[in-house]
Amino acid sequence: MDENKSQENQYCKSCGNDIEKDADFCPVCGEQTRKSEITYVKANRGGFGAGRVIAILLGGFLIMISIPILFGGGAVMGVSGIFDQGGGYIGVNNIDFETSTQVLIAKSMDIDGFDHDIYDGPPTWLWEPQIGDLVKIKIKAESNDDKPVFIGIIREQDGLEYFGDVEYDYITDFQMENPRSRPYITYRRHSGDEVTFEPADLDIWVEEVHGFGEQTMIWEPEAGDYWLVIMNEDASAGVDMETGLSVRVPILGSIGRGLFLGGVVSLAFGVAVVYFGAIKPKD
Repeated sequence: MDENKSQENQYCKSCGNDIEKDADFCPVCGEQTRKSEITYVKANRGGFGAGRVIAILLGGFLIMISIPILFGGGAVMGVSGIFDQGGGYIGVNNIDFETSTQVLIAKSMDIDGFDHDIYDGPPTWLWEPQIGDLVKIKIKAESNDDKPVFIGIIREQDGLEYFGDVEYDYITDFQMENPRSRPYITYRRHSGDEVTFEPADLDIWVEEVHGFGEQTMIWEPEAGDYWLVIMNEDASAGVDMETGLSVRVPILGSIGRGLFLGGVVSLAFGVAVVYFGAIKPKD
């Protein structure tokens, strides 16, 4: 046997026929004689796994809810800053109220109390808050005619009893486009008799101040229906007052700052979740 030929040829493992050493296929049965040297590697398509999807959903949700919280907190702080009257009060000044009658009334101020049975909180024996514990109202007035001023808060039933038969103007609409604009005020005349008493002589007022110059009244409201009565102290006709109205809500500033800070934290946490969970390359 030719040794060189035996070294050059090999046998087909399928049919046993001689095939050349470098042949890829058997010429008789067509069987592949050599394994392919090509190595197939599964391509990395760069898709999102479950962890990345969860990170995007959670981070996106946190970013989404942070936006209205930020705007809400910013709005509260912005309003507090624009209408700041000092001492924690927010409101407006330099409002002119005027009537040719003896009495000017802002009526139907309805103050609702707390229904402690529908709110979860400390037991009433420990703390039973009233409206006045959380809200204070400040009313300032000064006569444009250098007359002595009277400002009073009266319960609606007493207002009907003492002023129901007298002539007065009452405020039906009050609007301001911005803090620096002049307000739009409309009045309606209530016909009746002449006032024959001086307001300071009546023992009917929930809160009152009177005298020359600017008078300031601080009122801690309770639940009920009230009228605001503005007069000259001597009950003379022609009431012409420059007034300021403001309210103090001690927790308002804390609410604004808390909302804004909460929005910032939520936004930062949401961005961090998306970045570290779905964007940052893996080492």
